[in-house]
Amino acid sequence: MSADELTIAEWTEMPYTSHDLRGAVVEHRVVVAAYDGVGADVRHEVRSVDVDRVPSTWTEAEVIEARPHGLSRVDGVPEW
Repeated sequence: MSADELTIAEWTEMPYTSHDLRGAVVEHRVVVAAYDGVGADVRHEVRSVDVDRVPSTWTEAEVIEARPHGLSRVDGVPEW
């Protein structure tokens, strides 16, 4: 199954105030993936090369699935 994907938002933040992580950057993006005849997924993804507990590759933090029968939230990474 192939999806058409579009990134609709990207931003960065420096959420940490501790001395050792003060300059650490976490990147975010929101991606919408459309599946023919099925519906769409909206994914909030994160990555960081500065923080060990955040993966360095784009990883789903939260996913919403839109299907003909309605919307549902799919769990992302449990520790976030």
